[in-house]
Amino acid sequence: PLGDEEVLLASSVGRVMARDLIAEADLPPFDNSAMDGYALWSSDTAGAANDHPVQLRLVGEVAAGSVWDRRLSHGDTVKIMTGAPMPPGADSVVMLEEARLRGDVVEILGSVPIGSHVRPAGEDIRRGTVALEAGTRIRLERLGLLAGLGYARVPVTRRPTVAVLATGSELVDVAEPLAAGKIRNSNGLVLDALLRRVGIEPDDLGTVVDQRDLLGQRLEAAAGHDLLLISGGVSVGEHDLVKRVLCEAGLDTIFWRVNMKPGKPLLFGRWRGQAVFGLPGNPISCVVGFLAFIEPFLWKVMGVASEDRLLQARLTQPLRKQEPKTQWFTARLSEEQGALVVTPTPQQGSGMLTSLAQANAFIVVPEERMRCAAGDVVDVVPLGGDLWP
Repeated sequence: PLGDEEVLLASSVGRVMARDLIAEADLPPFDNSAMDGYALWSSDTAGAANDHPVQLRLVGEVAAGSVWDRRLSHGDTVKIMTGAPMPPGADSVVMLEEARLRGDVVEILGSVPIGSHVRPAGEDIRRGTVALEAGTRIRLERLGLLAGLGYARVPVTRRPTVAVLATGSELVDVAEPLAAGKIRNSNGLVLDALLRRVGIEPDDLGTVVDQRDLLGQRLEAAAGHDLLLISGGVSVGEHDLVKRVLCEAGLDTIFWRVNMKPGKPLLFGRWRGQAVFGLPGNPISCVVGFLAFIEPFLWKVMGVASEDRLLQARLTQPLRKQEPKTQWFTARLSEEQGALVVTPTPQQGSGMLTSLAQANAFIVVPEERMRCAAGDVVDVVPLGGDLWP
């Protein structure tokens, strides 16, 4: 982890708690009414019935935001609104529709159990309790809790700075016309979107042709970032220069090539104090490399205690592998009769943009498993949408 900082609660969604956050007060901070009704002593309502109501004297009203500062006497009642503090002495609330108001007398039509419709202080969370643990992601649904506890600023882990560079003499910008032998740079946009999904604003270094000096200059521009992501140029071809140029510049290679398909020629190392990932240039290889290695790495750097993205789904048709590698298949994940099912896309290939466009998930088959039958339960990594955890 890269250390921590404080941010405004309003801009904290997606960030990661840097340390345990302790409730400094009870929530709610006082006993309050859960209903619009009448606050009373429950013992005063013993024996009440519709045909034999108990009569209580109405002595006032307390609304949310105000306080009834006198102790309630037996035989008296106070009209109370939802969220208003309970008057001292009162231990229950009867709903408006379960009582009758006649002038300054309230008729109670049934006995009221003690504690009825009362939210006691600390019911939600007690003072001194851990509200959010270190390593917890601040999601939208957790904002209310933090706001209720009075945290206008929260301690979060620092996000890494990330530079993204696409390599390849064949690449042109998305908006440029295609010349002979050229393709558009889709990886840069996809990596940008994947990084933003984990809350990181990347520094896009654009594209660079396969020339040592130009590649070296562009790498120098990435100095000072926590992480450098490079797509293309990490395989063993004559023009795959990234690994060679980085090694000449002092890269400490931690690993190169993994037993995975697609995405085998993946590079990871340390260079001038920053982490470096080299991803294959094929589009699906690039995405798989990010999901399998870079996204978990980023969550770890940001201090997430655990980020298990694997779902289990039932396979609708058989799958077969040719090699004992962990293989990622583009697939469609859906729900049928309350259960997750997954279907491989018709085409599979590391360079096929259409198979990725048709997918909303990847089926992940471990290296030791060569065949999966229809009906088998398989591991799935969702790409986004409603099924994303």
